Amino acid sequence: MTFNPSLSSALGSKLSQLRRKRGLTLDGLAELSLVSRAAISALEQGNGNPRVQTLWNLADALGVNFSTLLDDTTETIVSDEDGIRVRLLERQTSPKMVEVFLMELPPRGARYAKAHPRDVREHIVVLAGEMRAGPSEAPSLLRSGQSISFAADTPHLYAGGESPARAIVTVVYPEPSYASGPDRDLAWPGNAGEWDAVSALLARAAIEVQNGLEVNVTTFGPPVPEAKRAHRELAKVVEGLFPSPVIRRFVTCELGPSVVSLYRPAQMSHLGAYPPTFSSNLARRCWGYAESALEPASASRVEEWSKLSLQPGPIIETSLLAELCTRAGCATVPYGVGNSLHEKTVRADASQRFFEARIDVDAYESYELVHPAYARQTLAVAAQLPAETEQAGPRILDIGTGPGLPLAMLLELRPDIRAVAVDPSEVAFGHLSRRFSGNGNVEIIHGSVTELGEPEKPFDCAVSIGASHHLDTAAFLCAIRDQLKSGARLIVADEMIAPYNTLEQRQCRLLRHHLWYVLDTLVSLPSDADSADVCTAERLATVLPLASAFAHKGNHDAAMRLTRDVYEEVSELKRPVVPSTPLAVFSRFHLLELQALIAGLDYEVEQKTHPGRFIALANACGLDLAHHQRIYATDGDGHLDGGTHLFVFEAR
Repeated sequence: MTFNPSLSSALGSKLSQLRRKRGLTLDGLAELSLVSRAAISALEQGNGNPRVQTLWNLADALGVNFSTLLDDTTETIVSDEDGIRVRLLERQTSPKMVEVFLMELPPRGARYAKAHPRDVREHIVVLAGEMRAGPSEAPSLLRSGQSISFAADTPHLYAGGESPARAIVTVVYPEPSYASGPDRDLAWPGNAGEWDAVSALLARAAIEVQNGLEVNVTTFGPPVPEAKRAHRELAKVVEGLFPSPVIRRFVTCELGPSVVSLYRPAQMSHLGAYPPTFSSNLARRCWGYAESALEPASASRVEEWSKLSLQPGPIIETSLLAELCTRAGCATVPYGVGNSLHEKTVRADASQRFFEARIDVDAYESYELVHPAYARQTLAVAAQLPAETEQAGPRILDIGTGPGLPLAMLLELRPDIRAVAVDPSEVAFGHLSRRFSGNGNVEIIHGSVTELGEPEKPFDCAVSIGASHHLDTAAFLCAIRDQLKSGARLIVADEMIAPYNTLEQRQCRLLRHHLWYVLDTLVSLPSDADSADVCTAERLATVLPLASAFAHKGNHDAAMRLTRDVYEEVSELKRPVVPSTPLAVFSRFHLLELQALIAGLDYEVEQKTHPGRFIALANACGLDLAHHQRIYATDGDGHLDGGTHLFVFEAR
């Protein structure tokens, strides 16, 4: 097979650009495309001789058209070693994407093509010779001047006869569609009576959603005013509706004026009885703050919490206080968050499958404290730690410590513990080394728990906060069991999605789960904030409620498309290194959450399971469940549905 050498470098640059824009590592693209990592690496460096099918596989895995990978140049000719040649002749981008190729087949030459994405069609006109073409199961024999049209979202072939054949192959892609139509499509109200009717219908939608439908999308058609006015008038109507504790309403004009009504279960429940292992005043105060999150708060109390959260103090305390204020409708960023310079650290080998290849670890360190229940889950973990012995505090293994914020909070609550922190990320290791420099109670190991040898002295307890889904879950659990004494505890706090048994269900559950963390913390920025910060917050607030609605309706394709597109759009904005206003920390966190969501959709680095399966895997690895609680609910009513969960296991 040969490939025009003058275009090899351009192809390599385009492939690398598309892969990085998609957020995939070389390993991730290799899995999705079934093209080897070595072959992709060679292509990106301008080397290698790709077969036609190789390029099609890469284009499909990247979610782009074949011509996009070839950079739309009609000079590009790809020819296989068996003599099959493909040349791009023309590309049209609207109203539908259409690509036109000239295909040349040698005598008895054949190309077996994989299925294209859903609803792609092909039209073939034979110019010379004869060929069999069409769906692999039932191809048609075509001679010069004959044609065929067929659905190309199934395997298909092109096979030449006794003489060379030439054909025009036209590939027609479907227009992006959001197939989940509205639940109600109304004409834009023209008078007070019609607005009253709209209010009544939205109130009825809330009842339907709270009683089991989970989502309602009401859209408005002509004559529609311009978007800002439409948004303003709809928002005024929504503000006048009776508030419901289980309904969240969003106004968006992204696909035309719409009101999205979503079912939102109660996020938090009581953590339980005050733990006997807590003895400090700090622990007592923090437990009280956690309980206060379940109760209505007066304006004066919120003001007091806000003042305290903005003063220097323990991380666990300022974070719990800030979350109390945010939940009460006064968005607050804890002391010190967003004030330091943050620039993404890029590894020399970022093409490999490390956490930082998909997630910005420095941003994680800078903004994760505004993640819902981030401090609350750490408080819950601390409550389950073993008691101090006569000799010393318990010796714990902390797996997937990351930059170290949860461990720092654990040490604030339980300064007696002695911790061995293990994390494979080089960037996280740097943060850990700086944060715990000089702390004799913390030992840091740069590596994975699966690489640890047999311990000289098994651990009293192991903890993992927010890390179990970054590894092969069974390998993660078995490796931890090997480090523990019999009867020792493993305490895990992590995000889980609602139960699923198909890939489509998993993608929808994943979208619903992650998007609630964002929708629960949407904030408006002041007008004097940096324009890129403002635009980021506004675009996410406009698009993501719709993405969540599509995910609730089971339309994962539309939900994924909206999410990926808005993430790529706002990623291009030139935001200041330091957020221009404290509230911009929330949209920085939202970008971090979208990184995790998109990595999860690709099943790379982020590999979430559901609570029931996690418990079963732990049991298979020699760990028996002693306690379980959903700390923060995202998706579903049940205790084994989506959200942030706490698990306590005992080693057999």
